[in-house]
Amino acid sequence: MGRIALLDQEIISQIAAGEVVERPASVVKELLENAIDAGATQVTVEIRDAGLKEIKVIDNGSGMTREDALLAIERHATSKITTMKDLNCIETLGFRGEALPAIAAVSRFTLITRTPAEISGTKLTVVGGKIDSVSPVGCPPGTQVTVQDLFFNTPPRRKFLKSPRTEAGIISDLIGRFALGYPEISFRYYSGRRLCFATNGQGNPLEVLGILYGNEAMQQFVEVYSQEEGISLHGFVSQPEYTRTTRYYQSFFVNRRLVHNTFLNHALENTFWGFITKGHFPLAVLYLTVDPSTIDVNVHPTKREVRFSNPGLVADVIQQGVRKALTGRQFFNFASTPETPSYSPVHKEKQISFPREFYEKRLPFNFNTEAFPPQEQETPVRFQSLHVIGQVQGLYIVAEREGEVYFIDQHAAHERIRYEAITEQFKAKEFLLQRLVASIEIKLTPEERELYEEYRQFIAGLGYTLKEGRNNTFNLVTVPADLRDAPEQCLLKILDLLRETGEVKKNPDTLYDQVATLIACKSAIKAGDRLSVEEMQNLLQQLDATAQPGNCPHGRPTYFKMTDSELAKRFYRT
Repeated sequence: MGRIALLDQEIISQIAAGEVVERPASVVKELLENAIDAGATQVTVEIRDAGLKEIKVIDNGSGMTREDALLAIERHATSKITTMKDLNCIETLGFRGEALPAIAAVSRFTLITRTPAEISGTKLTVVGGKIDSVSPVGCPPGTQVTVQDLFFNTPPRRKFLKSPRTEAGIISDLIGRFALGYPEISFRYYSGRRLCFATNGQGNPLEVLGILYGNEAMQQFVEVYSQEEGISLHGFVSQPEYTRTTRYYQSFFVNRRLVHNTFLNHALENTFWGFITKGHFPLAVLYLTVDPSTIDVNVHPTKREVRFSNPGLVADVIQQGVRKALTGRQFFNFASTPETPSYSPVHKEKQISFPREFYEKRLPFNFNTEAFPPQEQETPVRFQSLHVIGQVQGLYIVAEREGEVYFIDQHAAHERIRYEAITEQFKAKEFLLQRLVASIEIKLTPEERELYEEYRQFIAGLGYTLKEGRNNTFNLVTVPADLRDAPEQCLLKILDLLRETGEVKKNPDTLYDQVATLIACKSAIKAGDRLSVEEMQNLLQQLDATAQPGNCPHGRPTYFKMTDSELAKRFYRT
C-alpha cells in the first residue's frame, strides 16, 4: 500500500489559510483590499479583543449578488482576472481568489452584501470553512464582513500571536497606511467602542498625515515629484532634521498597492546619505506609478511583495525626486482648523524646540562630583590628573599632561557618565523624574497609542507621566530627570525601541540598555554648550569614576591623545 495520499479538503483549506491569514491584521488587510477593489468611498473597521473576538469591515462598494457571494468563498474564484494575460498586467489589489475562503476556513464568518440594482441582499454564514446558512436580508448597498473567533479551530495559531495590544497596534498601523494610500476614501476605525481615527475622504494625503502625526509634524515634510521613462513618483518625505530611529515610518505604494520592499527603503535612504546620522531614517509616503507589465506582484500569497523588471530605473526616479525636493525645501503651512488644511508651499523653516525654561529649575552644568566618586583602581587615563587648557568649537575639551595633549569630546564623555548613572538607577528601580512647569503636547499615531497603553507601566517607571487629551494627543506632565531637551522626541524613540525590542519581560537587559543609552544621549551636554574650566574639570573627574571611560555607550571614543613627538612631526620638528 502506498504512503502518499490526497489530503482531506478541510486540511487543504487550513494549509492555504495559513499562507494568507497570519494574524488578525491579515484579515483586515484582505478585507480592505476587497472594499477598495469594489469601489468603496467609505470604509468602517471595527475590532474587539485585538481582532480575535471580532473583526467587522463595512463598505459602500458595488456589493455582490447571491451567486457571486457563494462563489466568493470558493478557493481561486475571483472577478479580477480571467486569462494569463490578465495575470501579467494586474491592476487590482486582489486577484488570487484566496482571501475570503482562507478567512472563512479559520473563523465564524458572516457576509452581508447587496448590489445597488437589487431590492434585497444576501446573508451568508460559514463556520470553519463550511457553509452554515444562506438567506435574503435587508441591507444597504455594499458589503459587510464579520469575522468572529479567529483561529477557533486552529488553537496553535493563537500561541504564536503577540500580546493583544501589539496585535491591535499592528491593525491600527495597517489601517493608517491604507488611509495614506487612499485619501479619497473615508476611513473610520474603532477598537472596542473607542474611535481610534477617522478621515474625511477629501483626497488630500497631507490631511491624513496630519491626522496620524499631527499638524506641527507636517511642517517637517517636503513634497516629492519625479518622472522618467514611464515611471512617475509623487509623495512626501521628512526633511533631514526630522527623522526616527527606525524605518517603520516609511510607506511605499506601487500602483496604489501597499508594498514591503527593502530595495525601495534603501533607494530612499541612499538619497539622504550625508544629510542624516547613521541609525536614523527619514519618514516617507511615496507613490510610484509604473507599467503593470513591468512588475511582478504574484510573489507571495499576501500580495504585499513586488519585484521590478528594472529596479535601477526605479531607484533613479526615487533618488532624483527626493534630491530635488530636499534642495528646494518646500514646506507646508496648515490652517488653524484641522478640517480645512492648506498646504501651499512656503520657504521658511520652522524649528520645534523645547526651551529649558519649561522646567521648574534650570539645569546648569554644576556636576555633582559626590554622585560619582573616583575609583581606587587606575583607569586607562587619569582624566582628573590632566591640566585643562580650554574648550574649542564648543565641542572639545583640550587638556595636557607631561608628554601628551588630550582632546575630549564633551558630549561623548558626559553621555558615558549619564549612561552609567541611569543604569544604576535601573538596577535600584529608582528612576528619577522632574515635573514640567508647562506641559508639552505630543501626538501619537493610533499604533503608537497602543504601544504606550501596553507599556504604560514601564514608561511611567522611566519618569514619564502623560495626561490624555483628544484624538491620540497627550500632554507630558513629568519627564525623566535631567532630560535636557525635546522630551517628547525621546518618548517617541522609546516607543520605537519597545516596538523593535519586543516585550519587556522577554528582553529586559537589551531593552533597559537601549533605553539607558537613549536617555543618556538626550540628557548629556550638547555640542555648542560652553563650559567653565571648573565644569570641565568636574566632568573629567566624573569620567574617571566610570567603568568604561574610553567610549560613550554608542561605542564612539570619548577622547584621543597626541604625544609630544607626534605633535612635533606635524611641524617637521623631528
